[in-house]
Amino acid sequence: MNDPITQPPILDRPIAIDFISDVICPWCYVGFRALVTACVTRREIPTHLSMRPFELDQTTPKEGADRKARLLAKFGVDEARLREISQAVVEAGLRVGIEFNFDAIKTTPNTRDCHRLLRWARSAGVEVECAEALFQAYHVEGEDLSQAATLVSIARGLGMDGDLVARLLASDADVAPVEQELDIAQRMGVTGVPTVLFNQSFAVVGAQGVETFVAALDRARAEQLAAPAASGIA
Repeated sequence: MNDPITQPPILDRPIAIDFISDVICPWCYVGFRALVTACVTRREIPTHLSMRPFELDQTTPKEGADRKARLLAKFGVDEARLREISQAVVEAGLRVGIEFNFDAIKTTPNTRDCHRLLRWARSAGVEVECAEALFQAYHVEGEDLSQAATLVSIARGLGMDGDLVARLLASDADVAPVEQELDIAQRMGVTGVPTVLFNQSFAVVGAQGVETFVAALDRARAEQLAAPAASGIA
């Protein structure tokens, strides 16, 4: 039985949010920004946001691949049509303050190392900031996330130990845990991202608007208050 003296008050227990995404997914960046804005809008509701890995293309080589060539082959279109396809995400990005610069992106990276960096950022207490930095570096600045030097620079910018991150990237540190989380997402039936779990109770799928995420936070808090014994951080 839970001890009512030692258990934290219900209102102090954060909503556990698991944001399943891939940093090269532009819709994930849109959804991430909308979710963060929703959390600010409902600042009276404490939240704990964790980034969970997903890979859009597990066949991407470690050194990355030519982005434009891949997209043209994937959609079977020319560059003019590709720009038209991209316009919807550009407009969605502007609504949440993102100025996508797809022309600057030359390389589609294998994002396994990005997911490892996010794990280390979690330990350093800057996981959300690291997610924003990775999204921004790729989608706005056109940085090559397949390069360890790029990831080390991002880590240093967040106050992390850059030398340590460089050594970890050169090793197989946390490869297995990332693979396990990728497998969990697959077994959960996640086929599209972003997928956002609230208190492991329900999911919001896709790059929804701020209002949808605000409603999800309200629902999660209402469920938590209605069943306090079942709530908590996973």
